[in-house]
Formats: sequence, C-alpha cells, structure tokens
Amino acid sequence: MNRLELKRVQHNQKIPPKLVSLISGKGGVGKSVLAFNLAERCAAVGQKVLLVDTDFNFGNQHILANVKCEYGIKEFIDGKLSLKEAVTRVSSQLDILPAVNSHIVFHDSDMPVYAKMIKNLRYQGTEYDLIIIDHSSGVSKVSTMIAFASDINLLVLVPELTSISDSYGLFKYLKETNKNINCRLLINRVQSEEEAEYIYSKFYVVAERFLKVAPQLMGFIPEDKLFVKSLAAQSPLSAIDAQSVVVQKLNMLGQELRRQLLNIYHHKNINNQKTNNKNMAVADIKE
Repeated sequence: MNRLELKRVQHNQKIPPKLVSLISGKGGVGKSVLAFNLAERCAAVGQKVLLVDTDFNFGNQHILANVKCEYGIKEFIDGKLSLKEAVTRVSSQLDILPAVNSHIVFHDSDMPVYAKMIKNLRYQGTEYDLIIIDHSSGVSKVSTMIAFASDINLLVLVPELTSISDSYGLFKYLKETNKNINCRLLINRVQSEEEAEYIYSKFYVVAERFLKVAPQLMGFIPEDKLFVKSLAAQSPLSAIDAQSVVVQKLNMLGQELRRQLLNIYHHKNINNQKTNNKNMAVADIKE
C-alpha cells in the first residue's frame, strides 16, 4: 500500500467515540445522577452522547431520564440487538443504553462476552462523539475491564471518611492491576471549594506516599437542593435552574473533559502517525 492509498484509507475510517467511565468505591455518592447530568450537559453543547448503564441489576438511568424502555444493554450484550436498535432516544443529541430487566449473574467464563461488548460499543458507536458509562459501585471483574478500556475514569467520592477510604482502595486496586489506567477524582456534595481542595490534598498525599502516583482533580460539585428537585421531577438539573451554580460546575466539567479527551486523541494520533511513517519508510526501503 503506497502513501496515497494509506491516506485514503485513514480518511474513510470512522473515528471511534471516546469512552468516559464514572466509578466509585461505594454506593450512595451520587454517581448515577452525575453521569446523567454530565451526559445531558455535553449533549447540550452539540456533542452526540450515549449514556450506558452498566449497573446491570440495579440500573436507573432510564428512570432519571424519564423514558420507557423495553430493552437495552442485555439484548446488546446477547447480540439480539445492535447498538442502534438497543438504545432509547432521550433528546436529539442524547441516547441511553439502559439496564432494564437485566438480572445478570456474572461468571468468569463470561468475561469474553463483556470484552466483546466494550469492543462493540466503540465499533458500533461511531455516530457518537462521547460514550459515558455509569458503573456499578465497588470492584468487579466486569467493571474493572470497562475501566481499563475507558479513555478517562472519573472516580466519584463525597466528603465522608468511608467514601474517601473506599475510593482510595479502588484507585489502589486499579493502579496495581494496570498502572496505565487513566483516573481523575471528582468530588461531589462539597460545601465549598476549600473543602474539595482539602479532601484532594489528603488523598494526594496518601496516594503519593504509598502508591507513588496520585490522580488529578477533575473538579468538584457543590451540595445543592436542586438535586432533590430534579430527581422528584425526573428532569435534568438544567431544566430546573439552568443558571444555578451546580449546573455551571457541570458545564465546566464537560468543557474540561472535552479538552482532556482531545489531548488524549491528539497524543494517540501523533503516536500512530510516527508508527505509520516508520512503516512507510520500511516499505520504501524494501521497494
């Protein structure tokens, strides 16, 4: 294949979507609500977004979105439906792949099935700019596999000792299992910026001391009664009060997420270009 043919192939290739996972060491930290509202905010600025619920047995993204779903991720995993057939439209820019009627029991022998699910998300999801994945809480083999496949993992914690401890435990486990995993901290329900910075400083010191590596702080979300109102209304936060501080923080989070994903994509492209140039140089020598 000459240079011109290679360029044509690269130009015609569809760009795979970026994968962002929201993970947590324990339940009750608001991870699912953040995932839904972050997806809604990214969609609001023109990104085509897919929100995937991988809390297979206790998924609630379809409830948060107030949409009725007859099928979803189980049918996609089983291969009964394509991604396009399994998703449910929430808005013109936002779809969800819900966990409805899943009741999945995990076995080690099933791991290749879930590896194929992740591969198919990228392969069949090329119409999306961004895929946001809402995980189940804690550690599982499937959740770990999805985290490793994600471009960025947002580790959600709240200002509680148990949440901070469990988040550190999850970060430690992921880093010791795969040192190249990309994790960022997202601190939810803080009373002030100072509280968020204090929690992060403590997390950073412990992680650096015992793991020799610490995650970056992606951002923080303030405690706000707006969450209760939006849950009761089954509406995104922006539909209740688009000018609220919490919505503005989510807007900033979405912007920072896009910036970091672009940097990752740019870095991968540079590495791929170097490899392609090397391969073409070798081909020229052989010719």
